[in-house]
Amino acid sequence: MRKYLLIILVFHFAAIRSNAQHGLVAPPSFDTTTTVDSLTFPDLGMYPKKEQPVLYTFKVGGFYRFFGTYTAHKQSYLLTEAGMDTAMQKSVFIGDDSQLPNLTLNFSGRPSEKVSWGFDLYAFQFLDGNINTTYGMGQVSPSNRPSIYAPLNGTRFASNLNLLLGINMYGDFQTDFASVSVKTGGIHWVSISDLTLKAFTGYNRFTLFERNPWDPVTGTVESRYHSFHSLGNINQDTRWGEKAFTGTIVELGQLPGDLSAKLLYGKTELNGGFLTIPNLSFGGQVKAPLRSGFTAFNTFNNQTYTDSLNEEGIGFNIATWEISTPIVKGLEVHSEIGMGRYFSPEYENQWGEAINVKFNLTDELIKFPIELHLFRVSPRVINNNAIFWNSAIVETRNNSIPAGSVGSSAALFPFASSLTAIGQFTNNRQGLNINADFGKKDLKVSIANGISAEIDALSSQVSFGHPVNQLTRSRFWRWNFPTGVGPYNRYNVIFRDVYEILTIAGPPIAKKFNVMEVQAKYRGLLGLRDFYAFLLGRYSSVQDHLSPIVVFTEEAFLRHYSTELEMYYALNPNTVITAYSGYERVLGNYSTDIDSETDRPRNQEGWGLGLGLDYDLSRNTALYLRHRWFDFKDKSFEKDAFSGTETVVEIKLSF
Repeated sequence: MRKYLLIILVFHFAAIRSNAQHGLVAPPSFDTTTTVDSLTFPDLGMYPKKEQPVLYTFKVGGFYRFFGTYTAHKQSYLLTEAGMDTAMQKSVFIGDDSQLPNLTLNFSGRPSEKVSWGFDLYAFQFLDGNINTTYGMGQVSPSNRPSIYAPLNGTRFASNLNLLLGINMYGDFQTDFASVSVKTGGIHWVSISDLTLKAFTGYNRFTLFERNPWDPVTGTVESRYHSFHSLGNINQDTRWGEKAFTGTIVELGQLPGDLSAKLLYGKTELNGGFLTIPNLSFGGQVKAPLRSGFTAFNTFNNQTYTDSLNEEGIGFNIATWEISTPIVKGLEVHSEIGMGRYFSPEYENQWGEAINVKFNLTDELIKFPIELHLFRVSPRVINNNAIFWNSAIVETRNNSIPAGSVGSSAALFPFASSLTAIGQFTNNRQGLNINADFGKKDLKVSIANGISAEIDALSSQVSFGHPVNQLTRSRFWRWNFPTGVGPYNRYNVIFRDVYEILTIAGPPIAKKFNVMEVQAKYRGLLGLRDFYAFLLGRYSSVQDHLSPIVVFTEEAFLRHYSTELEMYYALNPNTVITAYSGYERVLGNYSTDIDSETDRPRNQEGWGLGLGLDYDLSRNTALYLRHRWFDFKDKSFEKDAFSGTETVVEIKLSF
């Protein structure tokens, strides 16, 4: 044993001597004044390491999304009567005409533990089918093409490979007083509260068959459907439930008293535009924690001018107080109450109330959770950036750009009295919604019933959408959001949706609305493989009297029913077969629009069938295929009919 120890010691001292002779490490001289931190040691060994004075971290991430559609129409469908423009019989479209980014890059760094920075770069490929106009050139000779060594020289391809929304920049700072977050430039996604600044998310009652641009790539394609069944929701990116805002956002946290604050100054997508006159939105929030919940003061405002001298202003103001806290065990309340107004040279400047209160009865108090939702929004209150729509005030135009064109303020004209989903509402409306959830294991059911009424009789029109084939229908019109299109000029195109206008004969009345929603989610085994089935039904009516439930007779001016069923079969966690079926029925009574040839009111029927495949190509990369058969017809208004097929291919990569 001593022999082996002697050999080890000889080799150890020989190695130290050899390293010293080659200048690798000088043997330290130990004395009573030398500390371990002041010594220089090799990189190997058991000694503590000290971080080098370089950038703490630097990361690059993002995603790329390829999206293509092929549509085939069996019959001619009139898109605009004025130009006699019809849908193309067959079309291939590469890209997403919602102008959401194909490529997103996120750069971030942390130079110290208390400071971080970052910026986002969005790129969008603008292809409109006209090669020469889009690229600004014909064929480029090989000799004039840019080289990889000088890419800025020569004639470049894709001159319209544009940046979408610019570049976002943000930074976070930790101080002794507070944590500070600053965001500026480009477009940021932010929210304050339901009545001030927020996008509608509902109660997660939606279908998953057709993906949204903001749907992220999950760990496995099956996990998306598993989460929807087990948790009631799915993963979404930063845009879900948020509003687009450009300008400057400052967020303060860890203030004295555990207060937090949020300040916004800039523009939203609805109150922005291309005006050279002052046009801005501003607002914020001050939030304080409670023992179990929070309380907050919220405000959001817009100021625009109709003239370059800034003498005639238009805009709105809204301010609310919000509180979320338990009242007793098993009973929680979330309320937001405030005041708002709209002002313009043509409109009387008066304030009105806005009330949004929810009472949640949890399973600690009753066997199944129930939510009671009370709301009332005065016809004087307007805020196009909140979860309620404007159906009462015709806003002042500050330019003459036609509706549907970029920068047009005509897009801010109000919706007609609208059929809305549970949880979403309009101004000039008050009502009550009841939500209940049942089931704990394989089968889960959610039921909701809503009753509402208009406060003042302002409009003889009702607007409604078409959930079945909603996105397919919206893709008939590319790039713009026109109004008064389609057969009979009664469709209006909005972001990823199309809504229709129905007119009630006679003077305006204060209409009453009913809506019922049913959602069922099932998960089980089929041939030892996971099988998911999701059912979503919406049933609504509009009439001249209050009713506890949906009116299913001709007493209703409008009856609107839709049922959608989707199924998912997981061959394995990385491969899922998808299927969809939907059916809708829309009926008007004889107090509404009558066709001059058939002498009958609306009698619409639509259906959609779909098959698809989700497949994980590799880690963080997935392929999504969807094929849909669609059909719609109005038996009374014969021109309003279309049918065909649509195939969608999406490849999404996150990194």
